[in-house]
Amino acid sequence: MSLNFISIDAVSEKANISLFSNDECIFEYNDCKNSSFIPKAINLCLSKTDCKLDHLDFIAVTIGPGSYTGIRVAISISQGIAYSLSIPLVPINTMNYIFSQIKKESSDDVVGFPAYGENLFYFKVKEGPNSKGDIKNILDFRDKKVFGVQLEKYKDIINYQQVDFCSKSIGLYAFKNYKELNTLDLNIISPIYLDNFISKK
Repeated sequence: MSLNFISIDAVSEKANISLFSNDECIFEYNDCKNSSFIPKAINLCLSKTDCKLDHLDFIAVTIGPGSYTGIRVAISISQGIAYSLSIPLVPINTMNYIFSQIKKESSDDVVGFPAYGENLFYFKVKEGPNSKGDIKNILDFRDKKVFGVQLEKYKDIINYQQVDFCSKSIGLYAFKNYKELNTLDLNIISPIYLDNFISKK
């Protein structure tokens, strides 16, 4: 039996949606102007295929860390649809996903996210996805290997290793880890913010 599901990436600069049948992406929409466009994007994905909303078996959604507004809106929309259809959600932790896509090559390798100004939220790869992070100026990472997303503007400073992060790659990860991650308890799903990971000094 095939599993039909929607995958929502609300962490990237522009939210994007993919529609899957098992591990095959059958349609994707990559140009949400903002997170409020997510419902229209979902309807567009469905209208371009033979899939109906009530054909969905689950919804995969990024829960952060990432954009405050985008994550909050995406989770709320996903919970509403899942509740109305009595289907599970597959919450995708950004940190867990990124760490699953990289391998440690040096004790100095870090995972990075854009912060305010010219600063970087960073986490040491060797300490794993549950490690506490910190904030430093991007110049402190000159020529160092940094895994992450949305750091293109620093590619002349750091050794930027872009992680494939979009609704399509998130969907494949969700399908692979469905048994472990799916939940019908929608109330336990809440946004994860970068502040939760930063070391308090």
